[in-house]
Amino acid sequence: MSSAANTGLFDRLVAQAVPFVPGPLVRRLGAPYVAGITLSAALELARRLRGQGLRTTVDILGEDVADRQAALAAADAYLATLDALAEGGLPTNVSLKPSGLGSGLSWELAGEQIERIVTHAERLGAFVRIDMEDATTTDATLALYRALRSAGHESLGIVLQARLWRTERDVEALADLVPNVRLCKGIYLEPPQIALQDRDAIRRNYSRLLRRLFAHGSFVGIATHDEELIVEALDIVQALGVASDQFEFQTLLGVRPDLAQLLAGEFTVRVYVPYGSDSYAYAQRRLRENPQIAGYVARKVMRDVLAATLRRR
Repeated sequence: MSSAANTGLFDRLVAQAVPFVPGPLVRRLGAPYVAGITLSAALELARRLRGQGLRTTVDILGEDVADRQAALAAADAYLATLDALAEGGLPTNVSLKPSGLGSGLSWELAGEQIERIVTHAERLGAFVRIDMEDATTTDATLALYRALRSAGHESLGIVLQARLWRTERDVEALADLVPNVRLCKGIYLEPPQIALQDRDAIRRNYSRLLRRLFAHGSFVGIATHDEELIVEALDIVQALGVASDQFEFQTLLGVRPDLAQLLAGEFTVRVYVPYGSDSYAYAQRRLRENPQIAGYVARKVMRDVLAATLRRR
């Protein structure tokens, strides 16, 4: 078996084991991927990343709020975050999940809260991206995005997932809006009826979708840590003559910071910075649903343990 195949198997085994890992250990493993619990921790990290030549988008952790009051409180927290970013001279760019703003209760409720955030962001010259969640929410999320754009909100982006069979149709359906898109592989493990399962097929679809988005004039956040895809994206940018202000690379906090720093030497790189009290759930999901990250974390922990053992000896 090849080393690549071995690595893939190891990653999958680690990811499958995450639900059985004790909570404190999951928090420890997930700590590098979360800015912290407080807004001040997120601001401090954003300042540090800015000093490294990296831009940021801030996300407040939390999904599936229990009631309307919790959805309102989550929206208020985003308003405060935007104000703090603007006052600190930091990138006023946030990402949000509809479920954290009430979509599980009512898409009308979530839409009201997202419009509150977007309206406030526009006053600050800020940008808001609506994250994409699992495939059961795709239609409603895209409908909400279109409704907000139709209402005149321009500083608003969306996320599309290369894993889903439907995404090429979604790219074409959104073409009239010339959307600002974060293109990712997709972290949610979906059934084969609606999602590609083969990693190479997902890569090929990612490249196809990237070409289509550029052809429609979209700004694209190329969200991947996959070196093969990054090289392919650079080839596409060069072949199509895409201007440097029409794309950026996007990475997750704590995942391949070396790669982010390398790309930032020549391109715009934006780091996804989540914070909040729901860090345990985020860390568990991130490790469980993305075998590559789970394997990366496990290997890093093993290296750290080995290094500590050698130091003690």
